[in-house]
Amino acid sequence: MSNYAAIVTVRPLKTAIDTEKLFDGSYVEKEGSPVDLFLDNSLLLNKHWTSLGPTEEIAPEISRLLLIGYLSAVEGYMRSLITRLIHCDPFTRDLCAPHQVSYAAAIHHSKEALPDALLEETSFSTQKVIAPSLKKFVGLENVSVGTRNLLEQFDQIIQLRHCCTHRFGKLGVKNASALGLHAHSKFLEKPVSLNKVSIASIADLTFTLVKSLNNDVFGFVMNRTATGKLPQRGSLGIGWTWHKARDRSMFNKYYDIFCSKKDATPSLEAEAVYDLFREAHRNVGKKPNKVSKK
Repeated sequence: MSNYAAIVTVRPLKTAIDTEKLFDGSYVEKEGSPVDLFLDNSLLLNKHWTSLGPTEEIAPEISRLLLIGYLSAVEGYMRSLITRLIHCDPFTRDLCAPHQVSYAAAIHHSKEALPDALLEETSFSTQKVIAPSLKKFVGLENVSVGTRNLLEQFDQIIQLRHCCTHRFGKLGVKNASALGLHAHSKFLEKPVSLNKVSIASIADLTFTLVKSLNNDVFGFVMNRTATGKLPQRGSLGIGWTWHKARDRSMFNKYYDIFCSKKDATPSLEAEAVYDLFREAHRNVGKKPNKVSKK
């Protein structure tokens, strides 16, 4: 007697999936700052559509994958930035010291990779996560107004990613509510439609957001290295001497985390940035000269 439930034919798998073969064991992390690694990843995504002819459009399924890719590149930037700061900056390291990692991470990760494990439970996918995570792991209380506005737009695009990830591109009620139900209710169960113009806008948003975040965190972290006070130190800062030759090694460690050599407008050279930093902070902690009485 045939089984009526077998309404479709199920064939045996041709091959079993072996997840050990699905990773590139020869991969070595590229050198460069987190922002430059983000640019590298994003420019690779650009190649999938910028070569199309003037009348060619991106296939809908590919455009949705590109959307996921650009937002994933932002998350990669956040992880790389925080990890690099934990290794370099004593303030960040002290702030993260009380946080716990899993036992599996503790026994399998190298010491250098443990900061990555610290972030495994954090998904940098929305403003509600990115801003609090910068406070939790780095100590930055508030991002700039410009960055906050960009994060609000980023949150809108995140709703589209949810559609692409969980519903093969179709808009659900929860995401429509987040986007504005009154304006989007007519698109319920309709697929996200992204052309070259909209993909370019999304890419531009992620580029601008990452660079704005990068500047916010750099300004905050460097200001703290000059004006903050570590528990084990009696003086302010981390020991800047304001002599370029003496400070070069320490300054370059921070500069290398935040500078961009691959942006269309690269960062100023390290010495020029140091000069600006020194000019802003060299008098921190010094008592003002008393005005002599006549």
